[in-house]
Amino acid sequence: MFLQLLKAFQRLVSQLKSQFVWVRCWLPLPLQLYGFRRETESRTRLRLRVKEKVRQEPGQRSGHQSNWRISRRHLVMDYIFECFFDDTFAQITRNGLQDRQSRRDVLDHLSAIIKGCSEGQNTQTDEVAAIAVTAAMRFHRLAKEQNGNVCLMGKYHNILYIGLRTCWDWGVRDSEVVVQLLVAIYECEKTFERIFLGALFGPHAPHFIAGWRSDFQDQNENVRAMVYFLKHATREKLTLPVWIPRFEQERQLRFIDVPIESCGRSSPLRIALQANAPELLLILLRYGASPQPPDGGASVIIALLDKLIENGRNYSCELIMCLKLLLRNVAMVEMPFKPLLYGARREMFFERYGRLLMDKIIGKEQVYGVPTLRHLCRCVIRDVLRNHNQLPNGIDTLRLPKRLQRYIDLTEELDGPERRGPESEPILPPKPKLGGEVPRMPTISSEEEQSEDESENHVQLLEAVTDAEKAAVAAFVATSDGAITPEAKQAAVAACPPDFEPDLPPDFDPDFPSISGKLS
Repeated sequence: MFLQLLKAFQRLVSQLKSQFVWVRCWLPLPLQLYGFRRETESRTRLRLRVKEKVRQEPGQRSGHQSNWRISRRHLVMDYIFECFFDDTFAQITRNGLQDRQSRRDVLDHLSAIIKGCSEGQNTQTDEVAAIAVTAAMRFHRLAKEQNGNVCLMGKYHNILYIGLRTCWDWGVRDSEVVVQLLVAIYECEKTFERIFLGALFGPHAPHFIAGWRSDFQDQNENVRAMVYFLKHATREKLTLPVWIPRFEQERQLRFIDVPIESCGRSSPLRIALQANAPELLLILLRYGASPQPPDGGASVIIALLDKLIENGRNYSCELIMCLKLLLRNVAMVEMPFKPLLYGARREMFFERYGRLLMDKIIGKEQVYGVPTLRHLCRCVIRDVLRNHNQLPNGIDTLRLPKRLQRYIDLTEELDGPERRGPESEPILPPKPKLGGEVPRMPTISSEEEQSEDESENHVQLLEAVTDAEKAAVAAFVATSDGAITPEAKQAAVAACPPDFEPDLPPDFDPDFPSISGKLS
């Protein structure tokens, strides 16, 4: 009898709970009586650990007490999303989320709940979306643990891509949640092809390459989503273990360098080069992609050079742009045929790619010359920032002029010193420091300087020895203001006396004409 009354009371409370979430606030009974799940042992230990931490650190107790309302709201919203995923996925078949339209239907319902919770609990939408993504990851993890830590795939795995799309739609700013989602995807797939393929080839190409359709509308949206996840992965310094068959070992690679399984285990940068996409290549390089991908493949620069010489001198503009971008990230081009001596390698390189050197597609200084100092500095700075996961945001923290920051960020090339237009303000000299003024040394102003073309049109006047030479020079200068013209020559000849013969040195060549003859 008592059990029947208890079950009836539970049904009543469940109905009330669907209408009032705060019913447990005014009925101080155990949570399982209201239909809440019984806490597992791990959750109980976690709750006790938090209480013990607050008890040991009294300084944080006030903050914990002031934020109890926020924690309570998060618990309520977390339970709402947990119920949503349990009820929704109980009605979906195993392959119910295989097509894109089914995933969009679930996303529409989830977005409505996120918006309602945000308005009802007075919380930012990105925070509510982060709670929803956390609930989706927990649903996936519990299903995986029940299957011996092996992903069941199907709808149990596609829930992660519902969370992925939720992060992008609502702009989740919690990098820790986004990175946990990326790690959960990688643990099951060992790749991120559903993020990169749509950005590289468009939303329709993945259906023919890997058999699934992209969750994004077009390629532009997919590229922006790729940049969004790159930013969060870089902020959290995400590295993942990747098995490289060529090296027969596992290496820690960054998110942007993880190979794509359906494209021959090639890195996204190598695939962007194969697709002749300089815009995507620039994005990948700016966000820290290695110019020599660590996927165990051949040199991407040598592969580009081979593609350029396939059609003679009919070079592709996209390939040249890709090559220029890659050369901005490497100090020197490593010549192939490495077991041979340097001289033999140089001759073989020139025989194969000499046409590119003559056409100035690649610079000689980056092959077997000396690169410029500013290029070496840029490569070293980018390598340091890349190793510390600071590209490209770390460039703004450098105390350098904006022009040099753009040069390091691959968005501008420095062809020479910065020039000022005629209407720009002149550069003022630096103010002297307090404690004593240093007199400025006299210098030649820019107005007094003459170009080479102007100096060629002026006569270099030597000191005259005789009065006749002085008269000839004076007449020459007065006639044309120093310019060599026929009128000036005639005036100089007329100023000289008829019997004028200059004093010539002993080694003077008699075949050399006299001054009067030379001027005439």
